Amino acid sequence: MAKGKKQEGNGSGIMRFIFYLALSFLIPYSSGILIEKAVIKSWEDFGFTPYQARQWWESGIRSRSVAISWRSKWFEPVEAAAWRTMKIPPDEAKEWKDGGFSLADAMEWRRYAFAPTLASGWRKVEFSLGDAIGWRKHSFEPEEAAKWRGSGVSPMTAAEERRGGRVP
Repeated sequence: MAKGKKQEGNGSGIMRFIFYLALSFLIPYSSGILIEKAVIKSWEDFGFTPYQARQWWESGIRSRSVAISWRSKWFEPVEAAAWRTMKIPPDEAKEWKDGGFSLADAMEWRRYAFAPTLASGWRKVEFSLGDAIGWRKHSFEPEEAAKWRGSGVSPMTAAEERRGGRVP
């Protein structure tokens, strides 16, 4: 052993290992906390509380601008996430919701190429989706179809009579 050098024992090596192991955890953890606080602060600047920001994140919406666009249409995080999953944009989702449609209803009406306002028109005159499809197939608008239905005729008969110049 060289003069002036102290021999390290096993205890010193283990302590150094534990120290580095702790640093390998604490540095990324601390960085993550600092980053999260900075991101939350940027959300707070747009009126979100830390709790609300985390709700949006837990719903899969991590973009502040996306959260803002949904929140401005009065959607909660979980509800917005469901509409987003179905690829319905916030403006259209609001139209469906304002028309009294659930997400499932909206998807069904959309499947048959009904826009929210058109679907609402059919619902307003108390037509089911199936009935609306049948009447629309013969180029009827909701109000006219309701009059013909009130006369007790089918969509096909109404279309024939309309071509003949008859009105309900």
